[in-house]
Amino acid sequence: MFSYRMRPIMQNMYACRKNLAGVAVPLCAAMLFSSCARIGRLAERRADRAAYGNIRGAQVAGLGREVDFSIGNGEDALVHRLLELEDPSEDPTLLTLSDSLAIAMSNSRSYKTRKENLFLQALSLTQTQKDFNWNYSASADARTSYTTLKNGQAETFGDNGIDSGLGAAMTRTLASGAKVTLNYSQSIVNSFTDPDASDFNNSLSFGVVQPLLNGFGPLVAMEPLRQAERDMVYAVRDFQRYQQEFVIDIASQYYATLRSRDQLINERKNYESAVANREQTESYAKAGRIADFQAAQARQSELNAADRWTLAQSDYQRALDDFRFTLGLPIDLSIEPDPVELEALAGRGLVDVDITIEEALASAVSNRLDLVNERQRVEDRARKLKIKERNFLPNLDARYGVEKGLETSGDTDVRQDLSVTLELPLDWTEKRNEFRRAQIDLDRERRTLEEDESDVQRGVRDLWRRLSRNRSIYNNRLLSVQLAERRVENTQLLLKQGKALTRDLLDAQEDLLSSRNEATVALVDYTINRLRFWNAIERFEIDPKGMWYEQLEGTTQAPVGTP
Repeated sequence: MFSYRMRPIMQNMYACRKNLAGVAVPLCAAMLFSSCARIGRLAERRADRAAYGNIRGAQVAGLGREVDFSIGNGEDALVHRLLELEDPSEDPTLLTLSDSLAIAMSNSRSYKTRKENLFLQALSLTQTQKDFNWNYSASADARTSYTTLKNGQAETFGDNGIDSGLGAAMTRTLASGAKVTLNYSQSIVNSFTDPDASDFNNSLSFGVVQPLLNGFGPLVAMEPLRQAERDMVYAVRDFQRYQQEFVIDIASQYYATLRSRDQLINERKNYESAVANREQTESYAKAGRIADFQAAQARQSELNAADRWTLAQSDYQRALDDFRFTLGLPIDLSIEPDPVELEALAGRGLVDVDITIEEALASAVSNRLDLVNERQRVEDRARKLKIKERNFLPNLDARYGVEKGLETSGDTDVRQDLSVTLELPLDWTEKRNEFRRAQIDLDRERRTLEEDESDVQRGVRDLWRRLSRNRSIYNNRLLSVQLAERRVENTQLLLKQGKALTRDLLDAQEDLLSSRNEATVALVDYTINRLRFWNAIERFEIDPKGMWYEQLEGTTQAPVGTP
């Protein structure tokens, strides 16, 4: 009766346990995942703090100042507004040069990748730095075993107890080359079947290994950290150069797109003029004032103008696609460069480069960040050669260790060990080969520096000549446009009077179109080459939004948003 009445109660208890298990398991899993997420966020913050700290330190060492840097995924507010554009029937949004630069600096895929590469190198540096700080480790273990005992014909199952242990260690490499170790260990043996066999031990030990010849001193011991930190400085300088070149490339593509638009407008005007000329020549031919073949020439010119206009439209659309792609925006997004920028550029005209070629060459050789890197890499190779020379020394190491048990009775002994070991390098094959490679690497690095300096000088001289050529072409094209305009007007009057042929008017219009296009090309080329020239002599600075500064000797111009 009792068991019968208890059955529903037991069934309810069993159901409750099942329900609790069904709730507890997901709850525990959720708590574990939540803990992992919190640990992940903490790890992210600590990694960012360490990496950004390395980058700021490298910026101060390599550039003389801190520069804003972040790999955050936050997009520019302007990008969000552009991505919200949905009505394709509306006129395209016009982007100024400054807006385009800001978008590129925050949204370009290639630019983000380069920033991440710099961040990852800074993160890798923390691994090397860790090796030269105190490294901590801890461990714990517990184990048990069971033995089947035979007593005549009967068998009993005996419990041997539990063995457990704890351990903690600290290690560090010192500037002298010494490796220091501090260890603590605890061992507990708890026997259930034989209490007298139980044991408890803990100890503290200290050890140091100091090289006395090969491997001694900061020149050798600190080389991995020293080289990693110098590589970080090199990476910061390389990224600064990349930033400057990136801004110039964006400006170049921006103006190239506007140049395509300007050529499109010129081709449209030329087509409209060709249509008007064809109608006029056809009326003259019908009136018998000119021959029919001249009307046919005008018709052919109109067809050619229509083809060029169609091609110009295709070129401009392709330029727009390339422009949007470079900025990291959707290809079909309705945005275009602002034509006012090209008008402002034409209104400003050619900005002279107020520096002599001798000053430019001296500035480039002295200040170029890539050349500064190359000079310091020569120092790296020379230092590594000295280290390889030290490698011929024998290995003479002094070792000292002390261990003390930490028993509660206080009657524990202290064990100390002191030894000196000597290893003679009788086989020098590997060391002599490494030494010879280091010599050759140093010679190669010096030649690379000489080659890079000459290449930089060659690039500066070439840009100087380009600026001179662009300046001459632009001034000549402006004059050519004026002459072509007057020539078209005069030819039209002479054609009405029957004193000119249709071919003369067509030639004049072709010259006018060509002069206008070439003037725009020369103006844009001069502007971009001027920026490349300042960058080539390391007098080109940008702010976090991509605005640039063109530095003259002893002065800094205002930021250029519409150069």
